[in-house]
Amino acid sequence: MIDSDSSSGLEQTSPPPLPEEVPGGFWPDLRCNLAAGVRAALFRPVRLADLRSTPGQIVALVLIGLGLQLLFAVLREGTQGELNFPGLPRAVVYVPLLLLCGSVIAWRERVPALLTAVPVLFCSVGLPYDVAFELLDLVVARDWFGLDGYEGVGGWLWYALYAAWLAAMLAGILRLAQARPVRAIFHAAVFGAVVALPLWYLPSAPLWEARPADEGRAADWDALSREDTFYAQPTLLAHALEALEPERAGVEDLYFVGVAGYAAEDVFMKEMAVVRDLFRDRFDAAGRMVTLVNNPRTVQQLPVASATALARTLEHIGEVMDRDEDVLFLYLTSHGSEEHRLAMQFWPLQLDDIDPVMLKSMLDASGIKWRVIVISACYSGGFIYALKDDHTMIVTAADAFHQSFGCGSTSEFTYFAKAYFDEALRGTYSFQAAFDQARVRIDARESAEGRTPSNPQLYLGPAIEDKLQRLSERLQALRPLLQVKAPAAQSTPAKECRECE
Repeated sequence: MIDSDSSSGLEQTSPPPLPEEVPGGFWPDLRCNLAAGVRAALFRPVRLADLRSTPGQIVALVLIGLGLQLLFAVLREGTQGELNFPGLPRAVVYVPLLLLCGSVIAWRERVPALLTAVPVLFCSVGLPYDVAFELLDLVVARDWFGLDGYEGVGGWLWYALYAAWLAAMLAGILRLAQARPVRAIFHAAVFGAVVALPLWYLPSAPLWEARPADEGRAADWDALSREDTFYAQPTLLAHALEALEPERAGVEDLYFVGVAGYAAEDVFMKEMAVVRDLFRDRFDAAGRMVTLVNNPRTVQQLPVASATALARTLEHIGEVMDRDEDVLFLYLTSHGSEEHRLAMQFWPLQLDDIDPVMLKSMLDASGIKWRVIVISACYSGGFIYALKDDHTMIVTAADAFHQSFGCGSTSEFTYFAKAYFDEALRGTYSFQAAFDQARVRIDARESAEGRTPSNPQLYLGPAIEDKLQRLSERLQALRPLLQVKAPAAQSTPAKECRECE
């Protein structure tokens, strides 16, 4: 009898063997994923079989990442603080993005396991880089090793880390998928468009917020959102403008406007209070001063600082002063960005930042002719070109390409305000001479601390030089009659500015 299988003429084949069962469990799988992440972070190949791509592992890796962020945030800000729950969605927004990226790659390669393998690989590779980024943030925050913040060596290190992470992640995905060149380009584009690009542009949100040492201050953070305070703001501004005294015929009066734009750090409010008193008591500006301040402590006494409030203030001063005779001294202090924008920030208000063109438009609309403009902010030299004219003097705390120093809630003054207002202008009535003295002091301080020079700038319009000389002589003659009530304030060591975008 002929065997039926043999009569078919086909060689009998056995079914493929079942994959060898790998002993596992939650903790062994986690160790396996962490080890694979370290290998991929070092650009060593990781195969699909090297990962344990289960939903539970994704959750575990995400929680480890959140724990690292929280730990380093506490180390930076101190244990006196609280969890910032609104920051949690931003901290985990990458998870659905990764699942979307993984689903596209899995569909294209017809390998369903890639749907969860891509998020597991991302989280595993990200952990070593998260530690590196957090350590760099801690070093910059504590001003260790003279990195000069993110504007110096720290910035180059950050970009190098980011480039290394991006390259490691792309290499890991392509090795997982084992894709041909055309598909590899497709997968890289998917990762860039679906994951990397959104994460680059999404604003950061801290998981931990330090609690102010002053509990009264902490309780006041919602002050502006209270109904009575919110509706009182237009009245405060109106009263401040109505209280301005008119010009005095034959007297070159000085009108002072101060703008402290950043509510989250007290230094701007503190130095504005000192500068306001200095001009009231030493520069004969009593009755001709308006200060706009963003800070929870002053919200019931002073108008908030905004572009709209500043425009209205300048317009009103242009109406009450003698435009051909009197001088405006405008002082703006806040954080500045590389795009040359001054931050006007007071949560929960959505305030517009002030840029050079906007400020120029405000001043021109007011009709004010003689202008002294002093801007204390990073990159503030970028305002000079738009604002300069024959009748204007401009002083900036930095040039257009460098940051200035001294911000923070514990600081009494920025470096610039301390040197220019609290020191130099207490000994001279010349705004130009004060700048020359202040620049020497700032350069010496920055050099001693090993910082990149901020390079303060001065522009002096040819027509205003004689005007300011006459003002200085008038104030010098009045000196016996002007009672200097405010002694030089004692400053505390200032912290480096860390928020300039």
